[in-house]
Amino acid sequence: MTLSEVPVRTPVTVTALTMPGEEARRLTELGLRHGVRVEVLRRAPLGGPLTLRVGTDLLALRRLQATQVLVATEVS
Repeated sequence: MTLSEVPVRTPVTVTALTMPGEEARRLTELGLRHGVRVEVLRRAPLGGPLTLRVGTDLLALRRLQATQVLVATEVS
């Protein structure tokens, strides 16, 4: 599943970043890396960015970028 498909307020874990190197490096530096817990807090209307909680930080991510972040749902 990709981050763009995750329902709001559903915790997931990042499994891979599939975008080009420089873009993946930037997101990794912002804390979005393999094994990190992420939660989608909001979806902006009309295809706008997603607001994410990454650890204790908030991050806005373009929808196109979110389609390139693979995630797995957490098992309860």
